[in-house]
Amino acid sequence: MGGVHGGSLGRWFEELCRLKHQTLQELVVPSGAKFRLRPKVLPKSGGVYTFWWTGPRTVLSSEQFNRAMHLYGPGGRTVELEVGSEWLGLDADLPVPLYVGKNAQSLASRIGQHLLLGTSGRVIPRKLGTQRHKPPTTSCQLRAGMEHFFLNANEPLELIFSNVGLSYVLLDGDINGANRFYLENLAVGLMRPPINVDVER
Repeated sequence: MGGVHGGSLGRWFEELCRLKHQTLQELVVPSGAKFRLRPKVLPKSGGVYTFWWTGPRTVLSSEQFNRAMHLYGPGGRTVELEVGSEWLGLDADLPVPLYVGKNAQSLASRIGQHLLLGTSGRVIPRKLGTQRHKPPTTSCQLRAGMEHFFLNANEPLELIFSNVGLSYVLLDGDINGANRFYLENLAVGLMRPPINVDVER
C-alpha cells in the first residue's frame, strides 16, 4: 500500500537538483535521418525528472531567445508573460530548470515522448510567434516549449541535444504515486520552470 514519505521529500528534491546527464546528446544515437534513445541509458522505472538548460546562459539573455509568452488565461482571455532573467535565475550562474515532470513506469519512454525523436524539423508553427501553441501531442512539452522559445531554430532537436541536460529521482509504481505528486509540485514551485507555467485558472 502506498503512502507519503514526507521526511524524504527534501532529500529527493536535492537529488533532483543534481544533473545525471549534462546534455541529452549523451542519450541519443542517429537512426537513419532521425534519432533514437541509446538502449538501457535511462531507467524503465517511474520517477520525477527535470530538464535543464546547460548551455551558455548568455543565449537565454540574447535575441535568439523569445522571452514573450501569450497564454490562454481564465475565461479564454490572453495572459501576457515575459520570461525574464530574474524568472530564469540567470544571475545564479547555474543550470536553468526548464520543465519538471513525473511518470509512473518508465522514464526512458517518457523522455523519448518529450523529444519526438522520430520527427525532424519543427513541430510548432513559427508564425504563431509569442502565442503558445498547443503541442502536437499531450506528452512533448519540452520539444514544444523549446520551439516556442527558439522561434528561429530550424532543427530544434540539435539545439536541445547540445544545450539541455537531465536529472531524475526514481520513485517507481503505484506505491510512490503520492510521493511523485508532491515532489513534482515542490520542484515546480521552487524551480519555476517556464515550460510548466499554466494560467488557465
